[in-house]
Amino acid sequence: MFKKLAGMLDLPREVTMNLPLITVTGSEQVSIENFKGVIEYTTERVRINTPCGVLKIVGRGLTLKQVTSENILVAGGVTGLEYLM
Repeated sequence: MFKKLAGMLDLPREVTMNLPLITVTGSEQVSIENFKGVIEYTTERVRINTPCGVLKIVGRGLTLKQVTSENILVAGGVTGLEYLM
């Protein structure tokens, strides 16, 4: 039902389906919208809880550049992303 409504109203799926929107900029930063919280944070690994599982970001020199109730920005030398369901 939500998929059909989203298509009819031309709304983004991440809004109507409660999905995270993940934007990767090269190997330097990852932006996640619609997340539930930070589970783990080190300079080599960040685990973020999302509505559809845990997103694990690995790399070197990782930092949380921005954290708001709607968006989180992880910066540094990103070497991998993995969804843990």
